[in-house]
Amino acid sequence: MTRPSVQQLAAAPELAALAVLEVAADTTVLALAAVYPETHALDDHDDYPELRAALDLIDTARAVAACVNRYRLALVLAQERDDHLPF
Repeated sequence: MTRPSVQQLAAAPELAALAVLEVAADTTVLALAAVYPETHALDDHDDYPELRAALDLIDTARAVAACVNRYRLALVLAQERDDHLPF
């Protein structure tokens, strides 16, 4: 997790919302892992619908965090490309 600088926010204000989203995703994973520490010990989660839902939410939160990282990378690559334009 990186906190966007003022210069980064001036160039891409959406980074502020993405930083909040990233913290929320990480907090979700940590909180659910604390509530359900047995997530890795059980092979069959079908008997526990709340655990299955928690695992689905953890997977989704991790996917959101990955998407945020991909977006940040895309912004960096776009900036590098623009920096090399001759005009």
